[in-house]
Amino acid sequence: MRSPESPRPAHARPSRRPSIRPFTGATGGSLGEDILLARHGDQIFRLRQEHRTGLTVATLRDGTSDAAPNRIDGGTLALDPTERARLGWATLTNDGDPESLRELRFLGRLSAIWIAVSVLLGLLMVWGMATLMEPATAEQLMSSYFQTTTFEAPSSTP
Repeated sequence: MRSPESPRPAHARPSRRPSIRPFTGATGGSLGEDILLARHGDQIFRLRQEHRTGLTVATLRDGTSDAAPNRIDGGTLALDPTERARLGWATLTNDGDPESLRELRFLGRLSAIWIAVSVLLGLLMVWGMATLMEPATAEQLMSSYFQTTTFEAPSSTP
């Protein structure tokens, strides 16, 4: 059975332009495509991926172009952790901002004080155990903590 509506004339139907790529959730686009879509919306005429540079380039309807990276971190993920830490430290120290340098010095002093107090307290606990506790009590404490039994040599009585 036919629909009661008459078909629309050809000029009223939306025409598909082959040069415009459909933007639907079904296509697995890159991050660069999402960024460019957010920036320019329906003004995008064509998208292309530049895999060598890691960019997505959009050609807009007015003839201009714009590019967006395909990665959030800007490519630092390929660096090993030591190189990434060195670059981060260089960024922190070469900032030139006196406030950030003052904060770095404060954090360094605070860390040194914390380490010194921790070592001092640890040594104080070891010294207190060695001088104030009886050896049998210390052995009992250690054996119950580590679940070990003490080895007793057999007595040699005739």
